[in-house]
Amino acid sequence: MTEAKAKKIKPDIRAITRLVPPSGNLVQGQSELPIDPQLAREAAEIIAASQNHYGGSEGDASLRKAVAAKIRKYNGIEVDVDKQPLEIMVTNGGTGALIGITNSYLRGKSALVFEPYYPYHRKILEEFGAKTETFELDAELKFEKDALLRKCKELKDRNEFPLKAIIVCSPANPSGKVMTKTELEIIAEVAQELDLMVISDEVYEHYVTGENPHIPIASLPEMWERTLTVNSFSKSWNISGWRLGYCYGKGELVAPVNSAANVIYVCPATPLQAALSKVLMADENYYTKLRDKFDGKRRFFSGELTALGFQIYNSGSAFYLWTRIPEEFSDALPFNEMLMKNGVAGTPGSAFADTDEWDAYMRICIAREDSVLEGAMEKIKAALR
Repeated sequence: MTEAKAKKIKPDIRAITRLVPPSGNLVQGQSELPIDPQLAREAAEIIAASQNHYGGSEGDASLRKAVAAKIRKYNGIEVDVDKQPLEIMVTNGGTGALIGITNSYLRGKSALVFEPYYPYHRKILEEFGAKTETFELDAELKFEKDALLRKCKELKDRNEFPLKAIIVCSPANPSGKVMTKTELEIIAEVAQELDLMVISDEVYEHYVTGENPHIPIASLPEMWERTLTVNSFSKSWNISGWRLGYCYGKGELVAPVNSAANVIYVCPATPLQAALSKVLMADENYYTKLRDKFDGKRRFFSGELTALGFQIYNSGSAFYLWTRIPEEFSDALPFNEMLMKNGVAGTPGSAFADTDEWDAYMRICIAREDSVLEGAMEKIKAALR
């Protein structure tokens, strides 16, 4: 009789974050850059004016209008803010949108994620009565259509937790991988053939620096009807504690998510929505400057890591670095513990996978001030001496 394989122990990202000083924290995936001064002023004025009461569960009308303009400009998708049922809603962060989607569509069903995957995609599903299935990417983070179709068909046809949706995260957390148009078309074809929903997490869209542009899967032919797109202001506006994001798609898909949101959290924070609506589209160069700033951080930190023997995955985006640790080390867990003794840490790859394939990899968050990145690099160098 063979023994059952022990369940893989995953690193606790928040626990690691608490164990290192801010000067060496490359762990948690949030931007720790300062808030935009104009956004801070607008929020202070609106709060002081006592605009601090309940709003609609679908979000502030002015912010919804600004987000629709943003989607039109950067994603090439027309969203009608006045249409009923709602095509767009503001949510309590991207997480609030994912919880609403799970409650509306996935209880008793499953969704497919690409491994390495964002842990909260799994955690949310399993906390609210759904199941997560993983589809492993190869060593170059690529996949074949036949393998994806075969996996999805097998899951779709089963009796318990039949497959309902594919979760697409591009650029991806943790790897930063930007899906190519061909890859997105493959996913779209599989979704259409098997009548699956697609949940598209596009939180990192403005950090794309490589040759592959960000393409919303909802913009592909016949995908608007089956795609719910989730996004967030937490990263791009350095306001993760404000808990503001959004969800958009065909009205018949969005309406149940809004009904769930109304019960789960009533409404997003009203004064913070009003403040963001005033600045979201005010600077036409905002996202270009954001991308260029992060590209500089990426080039500096990846160059230094490469010189130390790390192998950086050329993801095409610049919020995270996904890297194979130096060849003399085979497991990022003890490697990270060694770094922590020197006051610096990233996140071991095993936090993002069920298999052992990514144990020698790390995710490093570079959304930090340049001075913090420079100091953290010195700590890494000291640990490797």
